[in-house]
Amino acid sequence: MPSNTEPFIVSAPGKVIIFGEHSAVYGKPAIAAALSLRCYLLVAPSKDTNTIRLQFPDIELDHSWDKRSIPWSNIRKSLKYDENGYPIPPSELVPEIVENLSGMLGGFEDNNVHHLACFCFIYLYVCLCKESCSGMTFIVRSTLPIGAGLGSSASTAVCLSAALSRLGGWINDPHVRERDATPKQDIPDLEFIDRWSLIGEKCFHGNPSGIDNAVATHGGAVMFQRSSVPEKPSVRTNIRTLPPIKLLLTNTKVPKSTAQLVGGVGKLNNKYPSILTPVLDSMGSLVQEAYRVMIHPNFGTKETAILRELVNINHGLLVALGVSHPSLEKVKMIGEEMKIGATKLTGAGGGGCAITLVNDGVEEPVIHQAMLEYERQGFESFETSLGGKGVGMLFQSDSADDKKFSQDSFCSYANRLEIETALAVENVAEWKFW
Repeated sequence: MPSNTEPFIVSAPGKVIIFGEHSAVYGKPAIAAALSLRCYLLVAPSKDTNTIRLQFPDIELDHSWDKRSIPWSNIRKSLKYDENGYPIPPSELVPEIVENLSGMLGGFEDNNVHHLACFCFIYLYVCLCKESCSGMTFIVRSTLPIGAGLGSSASTAVCLSAALSRLGGWINDPHVRERDATPKQDIPDLEFIDRWSLIGEKCFHGNPSGIDNAVATHGGAVMFQRSSVPEKPSVRTNIRTLPPIKLLLTNTKVPKSTAQLVGGVGKLNNKYPSILTPVLDSMGSLVQEAYRVMIHPNFGTKETAILRELVNINHGLLVALGVSHPSLEKVKMIGEEMKIGATKLTGAGGGGCAITLVNDGVEEPVIHQAMLEYERQGFESFETSLGGKGVGMLFQSDSADDKKFSQDSFCSYANRLEIETALAVENVAEWKFW
């Protein structure tokens, strides 16, 4: 096992909702899948063993704490442990811990993004790390657009949860290579990371569904369904074995209000229940069909073709709910004119992002031509893939390239392309997973 004081890198994917937006609000299932756009976290020893430092160059955040200033004894009183001595994630943020940390989060009044990132980090740090842990520097880089509904905060929370769980000695190091088959069964170490990353998400969002961090942790895809009884938890089924599927993600950059869009569907449903109920029921049936296809043991071109058909149907149902937007229809129209694949809106709609499941055999120049056309429309496109691995780690002792683990190099990547060239899972064979 590599030393947990040598530099290491953690990575976790973003997510998109493929099927079932809006109908999920009405108790129908929905499916979200991992993206190859990812968050990367470098963990390296600090020069001062008492200093913990969080750097997030993409949002111009650089903040340090003296770990001796943490009220460890007060915080320990508020944590619960299982019979094996492992910290148990609470159902909600513990008010006493929040109160004890309030003095360590001053000076962020004018920058809420910095405050939330530091709050997530320091809350997870005091829960998962011991007072005896040596001071470390944590540097976050992301290839995910922030605030686009692609799970950027969840992938950050998963990276932090995994790194801090390793430093605290709560998980084993991963050993599965990227090309190895993904185990179908649940992995205890991943369950631990997943549950604690949900606490990190609560620092960011208050009351998240848990879907984003589940996808970022486990990879593949997740089918989820809200319980109709408020006290009961949502039902979640991991589809860990979904292989990567080529995807074009297009951000229209049109701002949206999720609350307004959900509210608009609610008003339509109240006004025309006999019309809207069958639409929502159809979306639920479509998700079940997609799930059956996605768990096929020999998933291949036939199954991908069916998913493309379901993408087109799902978009049409979302249009019927009134949640599309001219910008999203423009993305779909260009994709169909250039025959690159099946396109639908993803997330709340009303702007935001669209996904295109790329047709088999489409040449790269055609995809690039489509991306240029989207750029001319003021949109931003990303060539990525759907499915694939969840959270993973890269260890300096496994790598022939020490430069990857240099703090200066990690901070100096100028853009998404440079980060992916140096660190992407498909470009670096030494990544390991659970």
